[in-house]
Amino acid sequence: MEIQTDFLRFPGTRSGFEGAAARLRALLDARRLEGAPRYNVELAFEEIVTNIIRHGSPTENVEVAIAFDEREIVLTFEDNGVPFDPSVRPAPTLPESLEEAVVGGLGLVLVSKIVGRMTYARTPQRRNQLTLTIPTAD
Repeated sequence: MEIQTDFLRFPGTRSGFEGAAARLRALLDARRLEGAPRYNVELAFEEIVTNIIRHGSPTENVEVAIAFDEREIVLTFEDNGVPFDPSVRPAPTLPESLEEAVVGGLGLVLVSKIVGRMTYARTPQRRNQLTLTIPTAD
């Protein structure tokens, strides 16, 4: 089983995100990834990168490695923003009704539901490293 890895490197800005998201979609098209696995990869990428930019305030490029094999896709995000381990963040209280619901704040909850595994490390280079494993079976 051969693992193929692609890399995205982009400024931690909104326009950097938009360009990287377009390159990610092109990679997924080239690999003919469809259905739930594709949706989950795109959702995880958008939620994590948006949080890095909005809350982490990175001053250097964001780097994302995307490793593909037959069973799973592994996304590894690295940035030099504010340290933050989403895997230990307590889940927010869910609203009891739609009237009580507010927009935002549930992205990490969604990501935690679609990934098989989530790990975080603060590297010796003082970078956040978040790894998400997404199953490829629908």
